[in-house]
Amino acid sequence: MININKIQTALLGVVGFKQPYNPNYAIVDSENQLSTSGYFVTDNPYAKIEYIKDSQDYASISNSDFNLFLKDLKKSAISNVCNQVFNEFDFIDRTLLYKNASNKEELEVVKDAFVGYRIRVCKDNDVAFKINRVLLDFQGGGDITLFLWNTGKKSFIHSKLITITTDHQEVILDWEVDNSDSTYKGEYYLGYNTDTTFTTPFKRDWNAGNVLSQPTHLNIQPVTVLGHKTNLLFDLTKVEGMSESNGLNFDITVYDDYTDFVINNKMLFARAIQLDAIINCAQVYLSSLRSNSNQAHAAQLYEKIMIELEGTSAGSIVNVVGLKNQLLGEITTIRSEVQKMRMGFKKANQILVSTLM
Repeated sequence: MININKIQTALLGVVGFKQPYNPNYAIVDSENQLSTSGYFVTDNPYAKIEYIKDSQDYASISNSDFNLFLKDLKKSAISNVCNQVFNEFDFIDRTLLYKNASNKEELEVVKDAFVGYRIRVCKDNDVAFKINRVLLDFQGGGDITLFLWNTGKKSFIHSKLITITTDHQEVILDWEVDNSDSTYKGEYYLGYNTDTTFTTPFKRDWNAGNVLSQPTHLNIQPVTVLGHKTNLLFDLTKVEGMSESNGLNFDITVYDDYTDFVINNKMLFARAIQLDAIINCAQVYLSSLRSNSNQAHAAQLYEKIMIELEGTSAGSIVNVVGLKNQLLGEITTIRSEVQKMRMGFKKANQILVSTLM
């Protein structure tokens, strides 16, 4: 899995558009001219700013909107390339923390404290998790605020105010924890402060109702911090284990995540992004709804662009490797390099573990 929004933001300046010499079309802003890789979409003769401007569907487009159009072309190329590279199954595990039946007859004795869970992620760099939802089992109505902290900083990563209205309630969270943030490793703490609620959790002491599941690659333990009342992370030396129920049952998914890998290896993707962006520009011309100043050359250009995209067949007088085939070659190369790096990470982790034993 990849977080495409983060990747698009990080890779947007990897390739750019050169400012044309034609003063009537010298409208590319500085952001779209930026190319940290040295690759430019307009290096291809069929991706001229003139062609793109005269072929996009809105004849009266403003310069600022046209630059947004160019930006969207690059973002589309980034997502296309990443989705082709990372097209394998990335799901690892999904589970509820508590799966067994629980008898809702007895209540817990609640103290003023933070109650919840400590979550530790395995050492693999490409593992991430998502807290899909929480199932709440409380008696009485009231509000609780769920917090998710990472030990990398005092302030919470996520929070949500929940109003308890029934003895069994589902709340969608969709809290993603991937490796593109500075707080990825360390430990996570997930739960609420009991002094902010008048609700009381039911006990889980019937028919193995308190048996805690462990999602693959995560280690999760119930914890409490007595007297904690704020929305800031507590003193970790005060964290204690907890045998009582806290009323929370989380649905968690674990998956492979390559967001950080892409962001930190952006140059590996640069040539493929350039090729895909050129293809996007050519397709803008081929699918244009407009008549434009270049229409007199439409028939010749159409044929030439198709050859540029698809290449020539075997036995042709001139052998042209099409942009689409070039892109497939780049995708294959990137996949190969990704696999090498992944194996390198795993080998490094194996060596580290063996040295510690």
